[in-house]
Amino acid sequence: MSDVSKQMIICPHCNRTSLFNIWSSINTKTDPATYSQVRSLSLFKFRCPYCEKTELVHYPFLYHQMESAVMIYYQPKGDELAETQNMFEDVNAEAFGNPDAGQDEIQEMLKNALAGYRYRVVTTLEDFLEKLAILDAGVDDRIVELTKAMLGAQVERQLAGEGFRVKGARFVWEPETKEMKLVFFDKNSDQTASTSFDQHVANVYNQLIDRFSPALEGAHKKDTVIDWNWAMELLRNGK
Repeated sequence: MSDVSKQMIICPHCNRTSLFNIWSSINTKTDPATYSQVRSLSLFKFRCPYCEKTELVHYPFLYHQMESAVMIYYQPKGDELAETQNMFEDVNAEAFGNPDAGQDEIQEMLKNALAGYRYRVVTTLEDFLEKLAILDAGVDDRIVELTKAMLGAQVERQLAGEGFRVKGARFVWEPETKEMKLVFFDKNSDQTASTSFDQHVANVYNQLIDRFSPALEGAHKKDTVIDWNWAMELLRNGK
C-alpha cells in the first residue's frame, strides 16, 4: 500500500508554512491515480496557498509498480545512497513482513513473491523519470544502459570533427508514437546528439543481451544502481 502523510513545509518564495502531502511509499496498484501523477511530477509539486508560486519538492520515496514487479527508490541525499543501496541488495522477506508474526508460511510466500522483483536506486528525478520511461517502453534498463555506453563510442567517432565528447546519455520514450530514442550529451557544451531506436540500435541491444545475460543473471543480478557508470564499468571488465 501507499504511505502518505501531511507535513508542514516552508515555501522557499514567501517563507510561510503550509501542509503538503509527503509520499514515502507509492503503490500504483492500490492508488492507480498516482501512476500518471508520478510521471507528470504533479504529486511532488507544491503550490503555496499564500503566494501561489509552485515549487518541486524533493524527498526520498519508494515507487512500487506491482504489476511490473518493480521497486524504484528515489534518494536525493547522495550521502545516504550506499545505505539505501545496501538495503535493497540485502532485501529479504522479513524486511517487508512482520518479524513477530511467527507465520512461516506467510513469510515464505512473501519471500517467493519478492524474489522476482527488480530493485533500483536513483538520485535524481531525471534518472527516476528515465527508469519509468524504460519501464513503460518494455525494455530492460540494464541492456539500455549498456547500449548507451556502447553506442557512445560510435557517436564520438562520428562527431570527432566537431569535438563532441560523450559524457552520458538519456533514453527517451514517446508514449503516443511508441518511438524510442537515445540522446547523448557533450562533455564540453550543451550540445546533444540523438539516434532513434532503429534496426542498428536494436541489433546492438540484442547482441548485448546475448553477451551479458550470464553476468546479469549471475554476479550482477542484485545490482541496484544501474546507470552510465555501471554500464561503462561492465563493458570495461567484460563480465
